Amino acid sequence: MVETVGLVGFGVDTLILNVRYADKQFHPVKRDLDEALQVELDALQAEARRGEQPVVSSWAFNDTLLFMEPHGAGRQWRWLLTCRLLSLVVSRGKFGDVIAQVRLASEYLWSVSWVGDALAEVHRFLRSIFGEYIHLQVSEVHLCADLVGFDFAQVDYEHCFVSRVRKQSAIYTAGVDEVALDYRRVSSLRFSNHGAPISGIIYNKTLEIVQKSEKTWFYDYWRREKAGCVVWDGTSDVWRVEFRFRREFLRNLDKPIEGAYDFLAEIGSLWSYAAGQPAGGADGLPDGWLRLVIPMDDSNRSRWPVHPVWRLVQSAFRDAGEVELGPVVRQRVRQKNVERGLAAVIGYCSTLAAWLGGEYAASDADVSLLLRWLYEAGSEYLEEHMRDFLAEVQKKQKLYGVTTV
Repeated sequence: MVETVGLVGFGVDTLILNVRYADKQFHPVKRDLDEALQVELDALQAEARRGEQPVVSSWAFNDTLLFMEPHGAGRQWRWLLTCRLLSLVVSRGKFGDVIAQVRLASEYLWSVSWVGDALAEVHRFLRSIFGEYIHLQVSEVHLCADLVGFDFAQVDYEHCFVSRVRKQSAIYTAGVDEVALDYRRVSSLRFSNHGAPISGIIYNKTLEIVQKSEKTWFYDYWRREKAGCVVWDGTSDVWRVEFRFRREFLRNLDKPIEGAYDFLAEIGSLWSYAAGQPAGGADGLPDGWLRLVIPMDDSNRSRWPVHPVWRLVQSAFRDAGEVELGPVVRQRVRQKNVERGLAAVIGYCSTLAAWLGGEYAASDADVSLLLRWLYEAGSEYLEEHMRDFLAEVQKKQKLYGVTTV
């Protein structure tokens, strides 16, 4: 087990961008979606609806083809295009100046060296669809820091978390989610209401990976050697501190964040606003929208000292550095899907053998006997339904963005 409390990583985990048309000076303008593009999107969506399944489009992001879904995403977003690296919703532009919104997948964001590289790549991609004159705006961003060696489940969260600003008490209400494992224990702490301008969550990331997301490529990220970070031992719990900033918050800052590229220079400032600065505010007192403190006799909680662990949280994003995880992420995703597919195939084969009975369920039967039957029966099935196995494989490679190894 790790005895040292420290950071094992930090970064941008979610980035959602608004897309607007722009003039030749790249100032956003209100304009309906290009009619020719609407016709192309309608034709793709109609094909998807006829087949009741996504259809491949001519657009690709990072050599990964996007698929048009049969449905949109609510009243505003008429069309929905997806791939494993991002999702793109498109509007006709009737409800405002935002014609599209793109959400970059966590898998993609953690695979690039710097979020600025991701922004540049997605900008090039969006220009291929909407034209050169577009303006990108941050709609929502999630920043996070991962820590090892400290168990937030043992914190007296009702007394040891303090927010310096309490003008809107409803926004700063803390809720706790409990998950039954071997015994009941806190697995996540949520701060602020869902959909609030700014919110936070602290949760057991290793547990979340096992129970939900299966993002095992984080294991490789946490194990890497990097200045300022400890190396994960492969077994200790990793807790994530995450802050989420929505458009309403970003536009109401003293220095509003409008253009997506403006955001790049303000990542550290956003983190400091949420977690506080190690040196405190201008008045010398601890600052930050949220912080973990050490309780004292002083009745003024704002003067309680910041917990040493939280000072580590505050130190994140001082040096973003560069970490190239693209190949690692892709390999981990491939590995997890191969494992899942293998488990499904073995399950189906055992079920088939049970129904076939006879020699396939005899005491000396093994999987090779069933696979020989599957080859013959499968070939007949494909021929009868006029389907080509290789064509099916290539279609799935496009669907999942898988390249030949």
